[in-house]
Order: sequence, then C-alpha cells, then structure tokens
Amino acid sequence: MNRDVRKPLLRKLAVLAGTTMMAVTPVSAWAATVLVNSFVGTSDRNTRALGIGLQPPDVNGAVGTTQFAQLQNGSFAVYDKFTGALLGPRVTDSAFFLRAGGTATGGDVRILFDKTSSRWIATGFGSTQNVIQIAVSVTDNALGAFRTVSFNGLPGAVAGGAADYPTLALSGDTVTIGTNNFIPATPGGASRPFRGTTLNTISRSDLFGAGAPSVASLRQFNTPFNGTTIIDDGFAQQGVFRAPNGNGVTSVVAVALNANDLVTFDILANGTKTTTRFLGATDYQANRPGRQPDLGNTGNARVVDTLDDRVSSSVYQVNGKIYAVHTVTPLGQDHTVVRISVIDAATKTLLSETDITGPDNSFDYYEGSLAVNNHNQLVVGFVRSGDSTHPVDGRISILAKSFNTNANGTLTATSGEILIKQSPVDSYHLGSAFGSPAAGRQRFGDYSSVTLDPTNDQRFYVINEFADFFNNAAGGNPAGSGFARFGTFVGIIGVSAIPEPANWAMMIAGFGLVGGAMRRRKTIVKFAIA
Repeated sequence: MNRDVRKPLLRKLAVLAGTTMMAVTPVSAWAATVLVNSFVGTSDRNTRALGIGLQPPDVNGAVGTTQFAQLQNGSFAVYDKFTGALLGPRVTDSAFFLRAGGTATGGDVRILFDKTSSRWIATGFGSTQNVIQIAVSVTDNALGAFRTVSFNGLPGAVAGGAADYPTLALSGDTVTIGTNNFIPATPGGASRPFRGTTLNTISRSDLFGAGAPSVASLRQFNTPFNGTTIIDDGFAQQGVFRAPNGNGVTSVVAVALNANDLVTFDILANGTKTTTRFLGATDYQANRPGRQPDLGNTGNARVVDTLDDRVSSSVYQVNGKIYAVHTVTPLGQDHTVVRISVIDAATKTLLSETDITGPDNSFDYYEGSLAVNNHNQLVVGFVRSGDSTHPVDGRISILAKSFNTNANGTLTATSGEILIKQSPVDSYHLGSAFGSPAAGRQRFGDYSSVTLDPTNDQRFYVINEFADFFNNAAGGNPAGSGFARFGTFVGIIGVSAIPEPANWAMMIAGFGLVGGAMRRRKTIVKFAIA
C-alpha cells in the first residue's frame, strides 16, 4: 500500500486559462451547531485483541437507520447510533468479508450506507491486492447478512501488483471505485512502480438489486503511466457522492498528478469520458509532518504524517455544487490546513476555497472529511495538533466545524472548532517504545469520514483517529510492549435548521455580522512519478 508516489520534477508545460477569483463571505448569522453525543470507537488495542495489528487504521465508518458501522484495517464493529453502545462482538475485517461469502482482505477498507436502498456497501482488497471485493447487505442491519462480489482492479494484472487506495462513492446511478495502480518492485527497487489509475463504475441496480450483487455492468477507465508520460486524470480519484437521478452521469474529483491543483471530469451514460478540467486552485507546497508538544523531549515533536494533498474522503454534490476537502500547505507557510473547495457542478469551475487553520504556524490541520445536506449545510471533521507552546491544546485532537453555503458558492462558518476528542498523550509515534525517538514511517490516517444521518439530515457523524495511551504501565498495561496505540472516536454533530428569510434581520441584529475575503492565484507545478 505504497502511497507516497509523487515528487516534483518539471515546471508546467502550459498555463491554464482563467482569471483571479475573489471569494467573499457575505453577511450572515451563525446558526447553532452542537455536539449532540460522542462515543469511543474501535482502538488499536481492540484490533490487536483480535490478533491483528495494522497501521495506519484507515478510519472509516457510516451511519444507518439505527446503527453506526465502523470498518477499518483489522476490524469491523457496529454501534447503536444514538447511545454508542457496542452491538455484538467486534470481528476482524477478514471475518466480516468471509462471513459475507468473500475472502480474507488485505485492508484499505471502506463502508457507506445507501439511503435509497436502505442497505450497506463495503469494499476492500480481496485475498490479493489486485482484487477489489464488494459486500452489500441484504437489509439495513449491519449485523445481518451480506453478499459479496469481486473484480480484478488491476488491468493487465501482474502478480504482486496492487489496485491501491480504492475509493468508494455512491455516484448517482453508479457505484464508483477509483484505484492507484502499482506493479511489483524491480530487484533492488525501493518501492513498487506506479503505473496509473483506474476508475471503476458499476450500475447501482447491479449491486443493490433483489438478487446477488453483480459486476456485469463494470466499466473501467484506465489512465496508464509508462514511467515518463503522464495523462493527468488525477490521483486517488473520488467519485462524487449524490442521489440517483436517472441521467447516468458519474462525476469525479481528484488531485492532479502533475500540478498543485484539483481536476474533475464526468463519465457519461453512454460510457464516454469528458475532457479532464483543471480547476486552478490556489497554489500550495508539499506537506511536512504535523507538530505535537512532545514535552518529554524525545525528538518526536514533528513526526506525524499529514499525508499528501490527495482528496482522501468523500466528495459531495448537492444543489448544483460539488464539495471536496484535502490537506495542503499554503505557499510561504509552515503548517498544514484543511482546504474546502466548492465547484460548480455544471460548468466545472471553482467557486470558492476555504481553509480551516489556526491563527499562526504553531498548529497543523489534517485528515479532513466532510458531508453536505440538502439545505447546503456542511460539517467538516479533521485532526489538529500543535507545538510545545500549546502543551494541552497541541495534543492530537479530533474536531469538527460547520458551514452554510451561499448562493455564489462561498461558505459562511456557523460554528467554531468543536472538540470531539483530545488525545491523552502529547507524543505519538510508531515503531518505537515510549520515551524513544520515532522510527520508520509515522503513518497517521490514511483517511477519515463524515456521513449524514439518513433519518435526520441535520445530524452528521464524524469519525477520526486520536493518540491513545501507550501500551505500558502508565497506559494501564504493565506487561505491554510500551509502543504507541491509536484510538478512534465518533462525534454526532447537530446543525440548526435554516431560518426563514423573514427571520434573518432579527438574527443578524442579535448575533452580529461576519465577513471576509479570500484571494486566490494559480501557479501549476509539474509532477512526475518515481
């Protein structure tokens, strides 16, 4: 599961057309956004109790009619969505797929709930990493029966290759899975060579029909990479999440391979792909590791992997606008931010960008995910950590923030940062014991999720990762190895109803005005794969 595959090489070959856009936040009132409830999810300790220890967890979960299901590397668990009570025993992720009639899984798992059919859908590797398996529930009960189907996700498969980092989206009339493709490393090679991407689309009727799920309608759109030439259809392609409408169009958003930018394209009902469009995002630079207080001065103050700029979580389309979020570092800055991009679904133009960030360079923001309801309200979940000048607040923390969308596509914040869970430790690292310097890659993530309650569209479920107690005496395990442990936590965010126009004047008078402006410019940097 090699994910760090892009390195700068060349300047851009062409300048994209466009003009500078000003994103202005109009006068608005803050709506009430509250943390309705929160509960602990599956931890590293839980998965190790099942005989599996995997890093990173690839934290993923979704809310259904009565349950919250969590599927991550190593484990599957189901909770009561109101109380957070664990419903039934946790099982391994492989046991989940085997029970559904599939095979053991190699990880990179994801799960969603489909409101239209009231059924669950989950994906992950099969017994080998070139195979993608899909599990679909028979009912809305995540503890009930599932049925599986699989397909070869690596065209022209080579033994040992991988259809890596499979994404999952309910893209209107299709289910969409994007993969980053790798072949085995050559002798003496440091990593598996990247060989392009594949976007897989399957008719939702084939998967959510009355019979067993089928991939008879599978279409694969391959963008090969021969080691030198890039056709830039993006990296970690995310199908756009939207309700089915019968037009058969699948929209896709991804981060560009050869630019600090986002790209988008459509797959039409007749199976043709539209020309990929660069959105002209505000330029940014490579992400550095995230900070943490590290008060024991063990040399781990800046080791947390914030990942690269890929769009790692669900992309939503609502009321003619597409919403995506990813982690970037603004030019000239030394901290990561969670950037929200709003795109016009019809014209594929970038309407606005909003960065979730702190007042200075001392905090890093990363691992963002979002969901949007039909009232144009969105909740973004993310992780924040900071340096030693913030001995408590700088600990890795799970937070959320809410926004309303204005008619022109700009966003108005309707909450501050809502704390869901703060880590109990100030120094998190992998591969070495407590009090020792970090060793090896310090993976964190690789993704998180926010999902919308199908029975209440003003409640959002946020799940993300935090740094749990070390596996030592201080952490409650005197016989433990002393190594770091991760935990996961779920927060239920409630947003207020959109006020009627007649009430706006009174609300503005009562709560005050907020406004702002944001400049953006476009500079494209060429990338190649190594």
